[in-house]
Amino acid sequence: MSYYILEHDINPGDKYVSWEADGNLERAMEGKPFPKTYYQGEFDTDFISGHYGISARAKDFFLSLNIPNLEFVPVTVYHIQRKESMEIYLMKVNKEIDCVDYEQSDLFMLSDQKIRRVRKLVLNKDRINEDIFTIHNLLHSVTVSEALKNKITEYGLKGFRFVPTDKYPMY
Repeated sequence: MSYYILEHDINPGDKYVSWEADGNLERAMEGKPFPKTYYQGEFDTDFISGHYGISARAKDFFLSLNIPNLEFVPVTVYHIQRKESMEIYLMKVNKEIDCVDYEQSDLFMLSDQKIRRVRKLVLNKDRINEDIFTIHNLLHSVTVSEALKNKITEYGLKGFRFVPTDKYPMY
């Protein structure tokens, strides 16, 4: 089975929250107060923020799959130029798997064992029994199975890029 790290894929004109504001959304995900956060763009998409901010349509899709380790935190974001707002949902994946094959991977880690840089990522697939999870010690690593990737694609969700774990990071 192949696995893919989810990334935000922005097309020209898509609605998106800039990466500079992702820190605000991270605070919201933690239940902390956060400043007013803005989006830009005109065209609807389903992946709106690199911090896993998704549309109501995408949230409903994931909920329909009855995946037990997902939570959605509603957040209102405001258009940077017009007096309009929209609600997005921060997808929180509550399943972390220690599945990195440290012997075959080429990683840079400090004494805290957090992965700081990836030159080559190899997963120990025998440890994986989930369709969506995060990789232990790798920030922003929501990872999906090929089966879930295919369902997302077939449903027509927009704004999702699927980076094969053996090609991560993409340069």
